[in-house]
Amino acid sequence: MHWGQLLINRIFGHCLIGIIKYHDIMKRIIIFTIISLSVLAGLSAQRCEFMRIYTDKECYLAGEDLWIKVCVTDSAYCESMLSKVAYVEIGDTSQIHAQGMIALQNGIGWGHIKLPWTMHSGSYLLTAYTRFMRNDSVAFFPKKHIAVLNATQALEEDEVERIDSIPRDILVTSPLPSLTDSSVYGNRSKVTLTLPDLPENAKELTLSVVRKDCEILGSPEPAELQCITASASHYRFVPECEGHIVTGKLIGASADSVDARLACVGQDIRIFDGQRQSYGVYFFYTSEVTDLQDVVLTALPQKGEPCRLEIVPPFAGIRVRLLPKLRVVCKERELVERSLGVQMLTVLPAASAQELKVVENLHDFSPSVSYDLTEYTRFTTLRETLTEFVTEVRTKKAGGKTFIRVLHENTKHFSELKALVLLDGVPIEDHEAILDYDARLLHYIHQYSGKYTFGKNIYDGIVSLVTYKGNLSGIRLGENSQQFSYDFPQNRPTFTAPVYDSEARLNSRIPDFRHTLYWNPDITSAVVSFYTSDMKGIYLVTLQGVAVNGKIIKIQSQFVVK
Repeated sequence: MHWGQLLINRIFGHCLIGIIKYHDIMKRIIIFTIISLSVLAGLSAQRCEFMRIYTDKECYLAGEDLWIKVCVTDSAYCESMLSKVAYVEIGDTSQIHAQGMIALQNGIGWGHIKLPWTMHSGSYLLTAYTRFMRNDSVAFFPKKHIAVLNATQALEEDEVERIDSIPRDILVTSPLPSLTDSSVYGNRSKVTLTLPDLPENAKELTLSVVRKDCEILGSPEPAELQCITASASHYRFVPECEGHIVTGKLIGASADSVDARLACVGQDIRIFDGQRQSYGVYFFYTSEVTDLQDVVLTALPQKGEPCRLEIVPPFAGIRVRLLPKLRVVCKERELVERSLGVQMLTVLPAASAQELKVVENLHDFSPSVSYDLTEYTRFTTLRETLTEFVTEVRTKKAGGKTFIRVLHENTKHFSELKALVLLDGVPIEDHEAILDYDARLLHYIHQYSGKYTFGKNIYDGIVSLVTYKGNLSGIRLGENSQQFSYDFPQNRPTFTAPVYDSEARLNSRIPDFRHTLYWNPDITSAVVSFYTSDMKGIYLVTLQGVAVNGKIIKIQSQFVVK
């Protein structure tokens, strides 16, 4: 399909957020048309994207976190404004072992990927790309060899030669420059690091500090890639200019007679209408949705046929044809100590999970009327609650079905059109069922005036029901709806580490087995500080980046912890 036709379909097919005030439709279409024409002009001038990847280290243990930063640029080394999502895969010659998505802001983003405990010892290939880059050959994707050691079990797939010391013929004796305020530190001591003079306009600066207990020997040749997932030759990948495109495949009904919806549960209300594609799937153009979310995926058949939507994995599925045998220098004692530290992290008390944010206001809109139900006499059902004291909302029966309608503020008459009813941000089409909902689970009722469009439907007013927990508690979804957790792109998670700035923290009995002491993918200061852990050894400081002319910057230093 031609790029212009793809973007025209995007403009007139569906809204950016899903719910838009009726009188704002034309204004948004005009604005989006201007933006899309700019994108078209950019696509004609920039037919491809380039990406660089940075990781916190080269050698990992199964079960560790791999921290990664991706930088997407155009041919002039300027940050790409086209794609908003990067995809990362880690695999070998047989399968993909780990995958992740990273949100991009001005072409830059970072995140972490948990390496499974089941990974065998050997060489792996880390590959990254954007959706738009999939229109080119996978041979152009950025890639990096990494080593993974499984210290807890030996597997048949292990392909590793472990060496106790570096051979003399490749031993490097030249000293590394010192960047820290001392060459030797104790456990849980503060380290102050000063960056060296760098080329003017150096960018993408990334700093990592890791223990030097494993070293890969040899420099593998560029790998030959193979794409597992085969796409039709006529298919072109639309760039993710707004955010992650969720793809759903319809099962059990004709695509011509189904309305598809994707709604996030419990957050600032985000509902996305599915755009049907010619090859039998739906695209949900999400925007500003990141990290792990509970979502509801719904297929509404017009003819009453039972059907459902299945999520299509967004990854390319890349594996390498050939990988070199891993030759790594490591000492058994240090490897065991590091492995115990990784396992200890699974049993130590973790920070409490972030509570689900309860919806209190509709995105971009303020409610006309709000009811905090804790201030009223509680009734058993929503039907009784609306009848007794929510004077702006009434029900009406037509065609054998009951629907909820709202009061017009100006005319003081109730609308003849159906209102859009939301429960914790999820549209509820069966108003009869929601009227029997247990009102004791509700915290707020918000009513919004005005006409709204969502997909092919126009609603007069919105009634937003908010539970105490914000997680659709007490509701049974219809057979055409599914609720599940979905990993949206990671939005710049923070690398956290203990700070031993007091006597109580310094003497804490909680062990600190950090192997990566520091990881900063966004260096903005010439001086940084961090604390050592309980593990002694030599620690390697690595500063990476790129000059304005594209020249790679890599500076290393080291210090000792006793």
